[in-house]
Amino acid sequence: MKRFSLLLGITLLAFTSSAIAEKFYKWVDENGVTHYGAQPPGNQDASVVNTRANASSSQGDAIEALNERREAEAKQREAASKAAEEAKREAQNPDEVAKERCDGHRKNLETLQNKPTVRRENPETGEMEVLDQEQREEMMSEARKALEKCEEM
Repeated sequence: MKRFSLLLGITLLAFTSSAIAEKFYKWVDENGVTHYGAQPPGNQDASVVNTRANASSSQGDAIEALNERREAEAKQREAASKAAEEAKREAQNPDEVAKERCDGHRKNLETLQNKPTVRRENPETGEMEVLDQEQREEMMSEARKALEKCEEM
């Protein structure tokens, strides 16, 4: 019985490996229709089709790029949705929104002036980065200009 099982296993393995190793061909006929087959056409050039069972080497990269693109699109949709909600809220309560913005500018200026190290999220990479002195001065200038507009209201 063991001998029969061993013989059966070897036979199945031989048939499986020959099926995997079988060549398939691809060609385009005179009408522009692409055909695939186990036998190449006699009167046309055909290319051998790769029939490996595993994924191509670039498939992982393509999937990763697709996922990154989907994430970026989702972030864009979310940002557009937030912007639309904020615009709607500003149209309904302009004074309240202006007061919140001014409070935010005051808080930012205070943080920039009083904290020795200030970090922010890089909008391009999404990573946290420490502001250098030039960036800090630029942001303080922008906050002061915004606060001047707040005082005019």
